[in-house]
Amino acid sequence: MNKQYKHTLMSMAVVAAVGASDYASAQLEEVIVTARKRTESLQDVPMAVSAFSAAQLQDAQVDGMEDLQRMTPNITLTETGGLQAGSVAVFVRGIGNDPQFAQGVGIYVDDVYMNRATGSLLEVYDVERIEVLKGPQGNLYGRNTIGGAIKYISREPTDELTGDLEVKTGEFDLLQVKGNIAGPIVGDTLLGSFGALYRERDPIQENTLDGDGFWDQDVSAYRGSLVWNATDSLRFKLSGDYNLDESTPRIPNRSGVDAGFMQQLDFFTNGANFFLAPGTGLLSSPNDASLPSDPDEVSTEQGDLLNEFEIESTTVALTIDWDISDTWSVKSITAQRNTDHVQPFDFDGSEQTFIYTVNDREFEDFSQEFQFNYTGDKLQAVMGVYYLDGSAKISGTTLQSPRLLGMMTQFKDTHLDDRDLTSQSVYANVDWDISESWQLSLGGRYTKDEKEESQTATVDQELYALALANTPFGIVPLAIAPGQEANAAASPSFVGWATPYTQAINISFPEPTYAKDDWTEFSPSARLTWFAGDDLMFYGGFSSGFKSGGFQNQSGKSDAFDPEVVDAYTLGMKTTLLDGSLRLNSEIFYNDYQDKQLATIGLVGGELEETVDNVGEMSTSGAEVEMTWLPAVDGLVVGLNVGYLDVDVKKFESAGGDIADTTAIGFSPEWTVAGRLSYEFDLADWGSLMLGTDFSYRTDSYTNSPIDLTKEAAAEAQIQDEHVIWNALAVFRSAGGNWRVAVEGKNLEDTRVITNTFDLTLFQTAGYNNPRTWAVSVGYEF
Repeated sequence: MNKQYKHTLMSMAVVAAVGASDYASAQLEEVIVTARKRTESLQDVPMAVSAFSAAQLQDAQVDGMEDLQRMTPNITLTETGGLQAGSVAVFVRGIGNDPQFAQGVGIYVDDVYMNRATGSLLEVYDVERIEVLKGPQGNLYGRNTIGGAIKYISREPTDELTGDLEVKTGEFDLLQVKGNIAGPIVGDTLLGSFGALYRERDPIQENTLDGDGFWDQDVSAYRGSLVWNATDSLRFKLSGDYNLDESTPRIPNRSGVDAGFMQQLDFFTNGANFFLAPGTGLLSSPNDASLPSDPDEVSTEQGDLLNEFEIESTTVALTIDWDISDTWSVKSITAQRNTDHVQPFDFDGSEQTFIYTVNDREFEDFSQEFQFNYTGDKLQAVMGVYYLDGSAKISGTTLQSPRLLGMMTQFKDTHLDDRDLTSQSVYANVDWDISESWQLSLGGRYTKDEKEESQTATVDQELYALALANTPFGIVPLAIAPGQEANAAASPSFVGWATPYTQAINISFPEPTYAKDDWTEFSPSARLTWFAGDDLMFYGGFSSGFKSGGFQNQSGKSDAFDPEVVDAYTLGMKTTLLDGSLRLNSEIFYNDYQDKQLATIGLVGGELEETVDNVGEMSTSGAEVEMTWLPAVDGLVVGLNVGYLDVDVKKFESAGGDIADTTAIGFSPEWTVAGRLSYEFDLADWGSLMLGTDFSYRTDSYTNSPIDLTKEAAAEAQIQDEHVIWNALAVFRSAGGNWRVAVEGKNLEDTRVITNTFDLTLFQTAGYNNPRTWAVSVGYEF
């Protein structure tokens, strides 16, 4: 185990020994969550839930969703920077957003499901708390939550005027401004709130081709709400948010190259220059097979194209709460979310043109949910219906694979790409207090998903002539540049033509695709809880979830694949010790993963070919512990969480048979450990000063799925190394609590690791984590 990590645990043990002599009367505040779609204490919920208040997130330097990775064990959360910017990849206990598939961890903002990974890399502002739910949530949270759910709960306006404003500056000329104001508009009947964030930052990456910068930030986000308390029992909330990301994207960097194949490709595309006549070769210089020495040096000739990146999203939601009686209440959640996204790709990570695309995407998602809640003396129940209508229109898509295998250049223009989804479900969950000490929870959800896709494209190909040349290696075919066929044929080494055509030819053909299918699934759950004492709870449970099926669309063909299903078994304990100063929650789990959807991507005939099917079975198992402790030192807080994860690939069917033994799954480090230590003390009449530090430790893991272990070089290029990342901050708070001044530092040792990769057979591209950064912020609240 990492030495630095061992030293950290020893330091925490020393702190524990110091505080053990006298257990102070300081008590942890109760944590309120809505994991079961009703308000209750975290310690009464029989499942693994991590919850963080706005103050905790601020003091932990959580600025965006990616930072949540170090807040709770057995979670991997990153931008998909190994291929594209702006989309989120979340894995909980080894289950999540596999590349090329629908998300497996649901993301919610005020109970509104984010149906797209694009635009779901949310900023942390105007937030009351964030909850992370572990394990399948198919019972209460519906489709595509086989790994878990992340819930953003925004601040609720009250009849008291409140507000805050914070300005932050720092590394890479960072400028961030965020604020919120909320309060009464008409007495306690009409309330309102408004929050905003703006962030700009200079680029982190430099393009070695022209010196231009990438991976900067230009982000603005706004959220507002109106609450009408129509009566004592009827409440309306109209909310909306707008997000605009006009940053230059994070560019993937090469992490590996198949040098042997690249040499063969160079011989094929450049050989005519040497063995026939100068200038007759398809390429005038060898293909770049180098790897960057600096993770922030990128290489691309597609700078203008990549600068077209943009994500713009708007959400409007209406929530109605009606307390029908003392025992019954109804909630209606109606939401419309629209997202416009320009997504350019440069697949190869080099200055030469291999493959690039640009997609202009328009997403529209409408959802309606009705919840019915019952609260009795011994029974509590929630039931409801859910409807989702989602559509995606993708236009202006171009694919170029010039000279990829030395035989052709291909452009693919997509004129029409419509993808429609309809999801309908009914659900119910009942918690029955059998006695004062025992509770039985039973639930289930029935879901029907229907998908329809219609695509029309035109493919234009330019095929190059191949000349047979007499070389020291024998007679070999060599690619000839268009217009150089006569010069090549005049060479003494020219033997003949390997192709039936003696000059480059152009071919154009349509490529339509249509597919439609539907899938149904029932997701049950059952939990038994034993309240062994006032502050001690044990539970065991079973839950099931599924991720929707879909289609493999490639070269005019469309084949459906089925949903994948996860059955989860858990045993857990939650307790509060030492007179309320120590909270300790733990859970062991086993997930049985059936009909696993897996994709393999490679180059076939100069095109990216993807093979997708339900070919796998796997299991994930492990344990995790989360602890928060207030030692007998006033102002001292200790936090520690530890996660262990074991992933076993049981079956992976392929054309060559079962390759489970030579296949690995990514985003699943065996150990994840995080610790936090903070100490706050008074500064006479000035206020207080809080000093804090935290670390996160992760063992090595693969950064793509699946990984073919027989291709050692490609596998090694897609590994995140074992590492520890340290952060620290100092926070001054004024005596009245209005002012906050902070000095922050992230990744203090400038540890750089790969977070996400993409395998294109010839080479692998990667995205890296953030370098060391510092910031100073000044905030005022009232």
